[in-house]
Amino acid sequence: MGIFDRSSAGHESPPIDVIVERGAVAFFAETIGETNPIHSDAEAARAAGHPDVMAPVTYPVVIDMAAAKESERKSMPALLEVIKADMRYLLHGNENYDYHGPIFAGDTVQVISRVKGFSDAKGGKLEIAHLEMEIRHPGRGTLTVARRDLIHRLG
Repeated sequence: MGIFDRSSAGHESPPIDVIVERGAVAFFAETIGETNPIHSDAEAARAAGHPDVMAPVTYPVVIDMAAAKESERKSMPALLEVIKADMRYLLHGNENYDYHGPIFAGDTVQVISRVKGFSDAKGGKLEIAHLEMEIRHPGRGTLTVARRDLIHRLG
């Protein structure tokens, strides 16, 4: 018997709005060692044809955290609560991103989290939750889809 609440398969969170702030994007770019000025300097970004600084490709993780905080402020359950993740046995598995469009400072994006399903591995010693996060813009559509697996070690 697993720990995850498998009845949560198919759960989709309501969209959570996140405002992408220039200072946060620039700070993140500096923190990860990104030196391309389109990620930190609005003038350089505009000279390159962008409306404002462009978020580095790894920035969706920051947007995901901001959406989780906003969900908490609205008293909405976190995805880990929805699937009944037990932090004592939780491991991080695969994670991948599909990029469909850039994210810019000044964007208000919507974050939707989904429980795609569950599976078992290692003869039932591991159970895996398959999760998805979509970041979309009201005018430009889906910008990023992140998929990740969380694992409970059962044996």
